[in-house]
Amino acid sequence: MEQLQSLTAQVSHLTSLTSAMPQWVLADVYMDIAASTTAIKRGYMSRIVSVECKCAICGATNVYRGLASTNISGGPDLDLRPAEMKRSTMHVWIQECPECGYISKEVSDPSDVTREWLLSEKYLTCDEILFESELAKQFYKYYLISLEDKNPENALFAVLHAAWACDDKNDDINAKHCRELAISLATKLIESNHDNKENIMLMRADLMRRAGQFETMIDAYASVQFDEELLNQILRFEVEKAKEKNTACYRVADVTGKE
Repeated sequence: MEQLQSLTAQVSHLTSLTSAMPQWVLADVYMDIAASTTAIKRGYMSRIVSVECKCAICGATNVYRGLASTNISGGPDLDLRPAEMKRSTMHVWIQECPECGYISKEVSDPSDVTREWLLSEKYLTCDEILFESELAKQFYKYYLISLEDKNPENALFAVLHAAWACDDKNDDINAKHCRELAISLATKLIESNHDNKENIMLMRADLMRRAGQFETMIDAYASVQFDEELLNQILRFEVEKAKEKNTACYRVADVTGKE
């Protein structure tokens, strides 16, 4: 009964929130339960709503699903992929216009691409990459759009998310390729003294190890020292795994021993 009362209160709050946002349309609220039995027992859920958006490229208005809120149980992977339940909400992190194929976090986001560009062979075929995951295709297309918009940070995370989608389908070859592209973008951001330089450096170390660039990664980080000890602890872990030629996925909890 308490859980039902809590859920009712949450839906009521979400309804009020939606009414205050004219561009949002509340269509449904549902449990997005992933693999975690703990999440089921505790009643955690992701709240997904339907959002009406107008495409910035073709002007078509359609209804999309958007993430209103979610939960995270535990620390992220070393490449920053979040734990459940947010981990399983990737399908609502981006929107694709069904009319022209434009993809962005929200299709109302402005872009320099044109309808003609969206019909290009490069875009339609994802650079002729045969992804096994439709979600990976979407994130890769968002990566291409971000490159056209000269937004390397968006491009970095878009192609990283494509790698995660490949991981979920055991599409190892394309996951590795996406990580290699992410490494190149991360390097450019590091060299430009990005505001989040240290975290990007640490993420790149994981990308290099996961992509099998063991010696390159070890050499690149031989003299790196971060201000924060936790970052140094994670880097030592990454280097040790690289020396073992280990490409497995690890979480921050594997380093610290704490959730």
